[in-house]
Amino acid sequence: MSATEAAGFRTADDVPEDLRVDLAGLLLSLADNKRLLGMRYAEWLLGAPTLEAGIACSAMAQDEWGHSRILYAMLKDFGKDPGQLEHEREAEQYLSIELLDGPPAEWSGLVALNFLLDTALSVQIESLKESRFEPLHYKVRKILEEERFHFEHGRGWLARLAQTPAGLKSLGGALTPVWQSCLQWFGAPDGGLIARLSEAGISDAGPDELRARWLTRVGPMVTEAGLGLAESDDGSAWRSIIDPDWSKWDSARRRSGDGAVNAETLAAVRGDKNRAMLMD
Repeated sequence: MSATEAAGFRTADDVPEDLRVDLAGLLLSLADNKRLLGMRYAEWLLGAPTLEAGIACSAMAQDEWGHSRILYAMLKDFGKDPGQLEHEREAEQYLSIELLDGPPAEWSGLVALNFLLDTALSVQIESLKESRFEPLHYKVRKILEEERFHFEHGRGWLARLAQTPAGLKSLGGALTPVWQSCLQWFGAPDGGLIARLSEAGISDAGPDELRARWLTRVGPMVTEAGLGLAESDDGSAWRSIIDPDWSKWDSARRRSGDGAVNAETLAAVRGDKNRAMLMD
């Protein structure tokens, strides 16, 4: 069902209960991933290879935290407490991709998150622009406007690192695991949350179409950089050379494996150190 084939939902109460659970799950997953990605950007404020890159990391971190707060706030209409979601959950309650459990060890790892994962999140958010859930429309457009800079930053650093043998080698090691995880993050092709939301017109695409959109976005630049992760016969339809590995996929938590964000990161994103000083 497309968004134009049925009436829209003006509030969360208008959404059928089964879809409401799925939509809340998607919003929470996006919020958690953006919150943690913002933390990963922030960790490179002083460690980036150039002053400009450090400033960019600061801006992107602020964007991601702002986006996560928008999404957490939306969940109030689904019966959730935004404050509890932001500050009181345990690590295993986060619906975050395994890539964000700990910080990347090298700058190339952050570039991989910036170019591949940040773009994957944007592709998913783009699918909600004309959602039957009408409260998403304005918020999604605001988020995507800010995300354009993130894509350009990631693309620029991908090309820059690929210009030297050492940079290309570092990129190759960093991009492959991120690539694999991003392919999985859109969900298995045989159903699941994203497929159900697509069928209901909440999202305008299912898992396979979202993967294809992501590959079209990132495939040309990765190939141009000399990294053998994608291929295309005509330059328009891109496919991954690596197949997703679903053996450890956890559809409920939208991650591969049974791990969780590490303790240091959890304390930082929850604001544990200065909890008493938090003000809304």
